[in-house]
Amino acid sequence: MSTKLKKDPIGLDALEEYLDEASDFSFELRILKMLTEMGISCEHGGQYRDPDTKKYREFDLRVGLTQGAATFVAAIECKSIGLHFPLLVSCVHRRASEAFHQVFFHTKNKDPYQNTPYDIPTMQIPSAMQGMRIGTSALYPKGEPVGKSTAQVGRYANKDDLHVNDAEFFDKWSQALQSLDDLVDQISDDELVDIVGSKKPHWAMALPIVVIPDGTLWTVNYSDNGSKEGPPAQVDRASIFISREYRGIMPGGSYTVSHLEVMTETGLATFFQNYLIRENALLNLARGR
Repeated sequence: MSTKLKKDPIGLDALEEYLDEASDFSFELRILKMLTEMGISCEHGGQYRDPDTKKYREFDLRVGLTQGAATFVAAIECKSIGLHFPLLVSCVHRRASEAFHQVFFHTKNKDPYQNTPYDIPTMQIPSAMQGMRIGTSALYPKGEPVGKSTAQVGRYANKDDLHVNDAEFFDKWSQALQSLDDLVDQISDDELVDIVGSKKPHWAMALPIVVIPDGTLWTVNYSDNGSKEGPPAQVDRASIFISREYRGIMPGGSYTVSHLEVMTETGLATFFQNYLIRENALLNLARGR
């Protein structure tokens, strides 16, 4: 049964309340400003074709960063949840089979006649592209907490009963995964190699990210036998294991995204600073160093 709305006209006060407390768009603009000031190339608002439903949907943010021989792209969805309805991620210890991320390793094949004395037209040789599994991942080490379940937790206004729901967050989660499909296609394109020169190898990786406001992300850790390892704690970043495979990006190829990242506004800034912006940080991450 759908909830009926009051028939009273909505005025300025209600619209201001929405913009101040619940607008995803204003939150997107704040995240966009932060990333732009950090020197990150951002695309804000646009359409993509959902690979599952084939319908067109809107994305929040797409970002790209290239440093030397490494490129990082991310599909970022922003959800302005409140302190009264925070997100709880239930975690277990990451298994060895989950402790990885994957990158593209992209090289341009050489023209076999390039250095011969004969007058032969230059041949356009396709690029060699392969997905590489980085099993010594600095992002996802074995034994660290990894998310397996999510829920938003709140209380009803007129009673003390808990209200638990993950539908809205799951929708943002799904949008980040679907939006990433186009970006994976782009980083598997021959044009990527032209960023650093036609004969140099290039590493690239892609991540789906959901960003929520500071103070709204909590995790709780469980042991392998199912017992809780202490009370929930506020965090700025939680990684959820998904192992999402993207196909059709190259003949017979695929790319696996091992984790979905959930971060607060502060957590997103810290992630970019620690893993992407510092000198050689992105290349070391892509190469598993």
